[in-house]
Amino acid sequence: MALMQLTIVPVGEGVSVGNYVADIQKRLQEEGASYKLTDMATLIEGDAQYLLRLLAKIYETPFTKGAIRVVTNITIDDRRDKTVSIGDKIEAVTKRIKKEN
Repeated sequence: MALMQLTIVPVGEGVSVGNYVADIQKRLQEEGASYKLTDMATLIEGDAQYLLRLLAKIYETPFTKGAIRVVTNITIDDRRDKTVSIGDKIEAVTKRIKKEN
C-alpha cells in the first residue's frame, strides 16, 4: 500500500484556486478513491500503480476547466513491508508523544 501527496496549483488563475481544488476532489469521489483533503495537499491511498493511473486521470482536470499553466507536486511513499493508511503516521507520532509524557 502506498500514500500519495498531491498538490495541483493552476498558475495565473488569481489568489484563490479553491474551485480547481473542488473539481479535483469531485473527480476523486467519482473514481472512488480513498483520499483526504488537507489545508496544503490531498492525500490518496492505494497501491502505487493504482495511484499513478489515478493521477493520469485527474491531472488534466484544471486544464479542462480553463487553466493554461499548472504546477504539480507529487510525493509517493510506497511501503511494501506492511499496510499503511492515511492517518497511520499521525497516530504513531501521537502514541510516542503520549508515551514520553
